[in-house]
Amino acid sequence: MKDTNVKDLNSLKVSRQEVILELIENENIGTQNELSKRLEDAGFAVTQATISRDIRELRLVKVADSHGNYHYEVGKPKEKYQASHKFYSIFMASVFKVDYANNLVVIRCYTGMAQAVCATMDSLEWPGVIGTVSGDDTILVITRDEENAHELVKTLREIR
Repeated sequence: MKDTNVKDLNSLKVSRQEVILELIENENIGTQNELSKRLEDAGFAVTQATISRDIRELRLVKVADSHGNYHYEVGKPKEKYQASHKFYSIFMASVFKVDYANNLVVIRCYTGMAQAVCATMDSLEWPGVIGTVSGDDTILVITRDEENAHELVKTLREIR
């Protein structure tokens, strides 16, 4: 019974996020309140926390039009792997080595910093990452395949 509910929730989330992408493509939506109202009009009852999470997961950014009015858009492809300012700060201050073997990425941190890095990294839901395990000074990232591991390491090394 529990698995069915999880599948239903995931299906609802996917549907809602598809509607969000459609809405921001066709309309200039500048606030979470506007987005919430438009989702309610489309039959989705959402909380502010859900809207915030969807915006983060879809990597939406606010951009200004020629009149200086801001609205949501999908981030540019170059921004696809960009993390939040919080992640950058923690990552740059904490990590001293990143490497991989096959589909396993190992991130070495200063003592006591791995869990903070791992938690902020997990919140970004990186493409190709299946899961992470954190210790005190080491993070193990499991990716779908070696190509995903290589891309992740390349991106993380650019941050350092």
